[in-house]
Amino acid sequence: MRRKGHISPHIETKRNYKLAFDGFSEHKKARITVRKFEDYLDDNLATLLKAYLTESWHTSPYTDTRIFDRKARIISKLPIEDHVQQWASCLHVEPLLCNTFIRKSCSCVKGRGTHDFVNLLRKDLNSSYENTYYFVQLDVHHFFPNINHELMKASLRVKIKDPKLLRFLDEFIDSYPSGLPLGVKISQILANYFLATFDRLAIRVFDILASPDKYAYWCGRYVSHCIYIAGRDNEDELSKGASYLKSKFKKYVKQGLKYYYRFADNIVILHKDKAFLHLVTEMAIMILARDYLLPVNKDWNIRPVYAGGIDVCGYVSFHDRRLLRKRNKKDLCRQVAKLRKRGLSPEEIRLACASRIGFAIHANSRNLLRKLNINMEKRLGAVIKNRKVQIPFKGMRFDQKKAFADLVCKEGQEEQDYKILLVDYTVEDSKVEKEDVIVTVDDGNGGTKQEKQTRPKKCLVIRYKRILETVIEPTEDDEENETYIFEKAKNKDGSETDKDAEFYSFTGSTVMMEQAQSDFQKEDLPCPTVIKEFTNKMNKKFYKFT
Repeated sequence: MRRKGHISPHIETKRNYKLAFDGFSEHKKARITVRKFEDYLDDNLATLLKAYLTESWHTSPYTDTRIFDRKARIISKLPIEDHVQQWASCLHVEPLLCNTFIRKSCSCVKGRGTHDFVNLLRKDLNSSYENTYYFVQLDVHHFFPNINHELMKASLRVKIKDPKLLRFLDEFIDSYPSGLPLGVKISQILANYFLATFDRLAIRVFDILASPDKYAYWCGRYVSHCIYIAGRDNEDELSKGASYLKSKFKKYVKQGLKYYYRFADNIVILHKDKAFLHLVTEMAIMILARDYLLPVNKDWNIRPVYAGGIDVCGYVSFHDRRLLRKRNKKDLCRQVAKLRKRGLSPEEIRLACASRIGFAIHANSRNLLRKLNINMEKRLGAVIKNRKVQIPFKGMRFDQKKAFADLVCKEGQEEQDYKILLVDYTVEDSKVEKEDVIVTVDDGNGGTKQEKQTRPKKCLVIRYKRILETVIEPTEDDEENETYIFEKAKNKDGSETDKDAEFYSFTGSTVMMEQAQSDFQKEDLPCPTVIKEFTNKMNKKFYKFT
């Protein structure tokens, strides 16, 4: 990595210090200390600039404050002079260090906050169900207080070679007795940079391929671990032998960790193979403890995403939805209840809870807000459009949903190619589409009146198997008996199993809904059918079971 020098000349300018004050004082103009500093701004900035030029600057004593936000934290405060001085260096240090961060490393970077992190996570969860089946979540124990000063200084010298700037940064690092202080901008940048090399190393699976001894050890561990955790679903793979498992491990190592994410000290890794993910977790914990002197909390475990979701950054992420963390939901409900008891109007409640509501609308929280009588229809429009519908059939997964258009046999196509076995169906309310209907309601005077109401449209959900081939066999009664060969379900690695694959699809076709409710009976299912496309006299297309 090429080191950067000659940074101090860019820091040692009046314009840079003016920008540093503007950056720090943004949204802080009402503070008394900021106003007093601004009254003699030119003199104060000149004093700070001289202190950096002569290397006479020393960080002021910290004022520690203990806060309790679910857990105890120590926030360190500094005078405004220290903040401006540190901001002056950050304006040039931050872009340099941020260039070393991977894209999936968020926090303490402009534009990469909480919502950017969960959106990255959601994008990968939605795009690849099989490859993100299992996950592990690691949390560094007391990250900021446990950062080693000598290791921090050494990591900075890999990227920076400006001696004056390095001495300034060293002085700041040593100004705090243990680790880095919370509540200071430069601490956030340095802490994030401290684990930047670990991120790249983790993506490469810690370069175990470069060492034959390491690779042989972990490969043997993988084979033994696969055997140890083997269940009924793994019998087919184990029967292929140890050589197959070794080749599988080598493939995973070469591919690297595609689904690796870090938010400050929270590390999330997703993978399709539970045994491989377990070994990667062991490597990560060992490397963090040995090379970075950072302990990892022991409450980590590896489990499927659907079993409780990924609880990070205030949200719980699944493959098909994103929910609010339970305690965040409770806090919102309690705040609304307290304000309602005080007699506030719904609009006043909405304004008072704006921050919590703004956080909630980034999750699938429409029903929650409706129950709290908080009208967010306009702002929730984008969320509702992209929201995944709930799985209508028990025991099925989100990845079994298929597009309805793929089932339709159009004019000129062979029906045999689109034959399905209808297993089950249900009619439910659409989660997206609505319609206006005229209903008769009580007018309050003993009579009735006509009123227009908006209701969700109905949609038909079908559960089915795809028929690949129909086999006709004669019976003893000189009749014909039909048997079917179905599409087979696949494992996480893409290989076929002995089980028949089942799918489900949605449609708003009124003709098919009428057919399902009149022509089909639940007792007659399963039955073979074909969904065909027709054109009426008005040249409009419609669909029917044939």
